[in-house]
Amino acid sequence: MDTNLNLRISKGLKESFQQIAKENNKDASSLVRDWISNYVAEHQKSDEDLATELYRAGYQLQQALGGREKVSKQLVKELQESALTNQKDFTQQILNTYLDYGLTIPSVVSKIYNNYAFSQMFLFGLIGDKPKE
Repeated sequence: MDTNLNLRISKGLKESFQQIAKENNKDASSLVRDWISNYVAEHQKSDEDLATELYRAGYQLQQALGGREKVSKQLVKELQESALTNQKDFTQQILNTYLDYGLTIPSVVSKIYNNYAFSQMFLFGLIGDKPKE
């Protein structure tokens, strides 16, 4: 094992959990590890799913800006350049665009930081066609 996870629970809950685990011939730590592993496996998205979600986020931003024709060509050019040269700037430009227009930033946008392929999917959505349902 590499690390420990500390969590706060009531003394009563801890004692009940340990007792029930023992009655079922289980180790409390292994039960928690199994639960965490299952949770991660169930909720972790594949790169393909993330790419699709980023395309949709880019397209939704396009629509919020008034459609493809209203997306600034200068903005797209700057985003393309920074995606190639400086992911931090790219991410900041995207965040600033959302904030400048008073839009809610989708949580998936955090995935573009330090990932050129994901940045490109967002850009494709920003300038692309409506995604298939």
